Amino acid sequence: LEKMRQLIADWQSKWGAESTWPKKFYEQLKYAQGRGRHATDTFFLQCEAHVEDGRRLLWLLRSMTHKGFRGMLHRVVDSYKQVFDLLTSLLIELRFFEVKLDEYALISPLSQISKSRYYFTV
Repeated sequence: LEKMRQLIADWQSKWGAESTWPKKFYEQLKYAQGRGRHATDTFFLQCEAHVEDGRRLLWLLRSMTHKGFRGMLHRVVDSYKQVFDLLTSLLIELRFFEVKLDEYALISPLSQISKSRYYFTV
């Protein structure tokens, strides 16, 4: 469980509080757009890679719970509470990036960032 906690901590963006994420995303996007199409493509590819890595962590966390936890009841309960906390923090960030990628995919595609996602260059 401790290794999983470290993997998730390493995966998480260093953007601070969740309430600042939309602004930080927009700032990073504007910066990338200011540097050109290649930088913008790279930004979205990094976002997409972050989502894929988050999904892998989600799968690992799920696999961990399928094996179950052993020990005294209070330790088992504590382990599941820790898994719930990890799951919550993982899903919040994962969903944020999925939504942002979908928001830009829905706009008229001017540049393709993957086989299924497009974004608009302002």
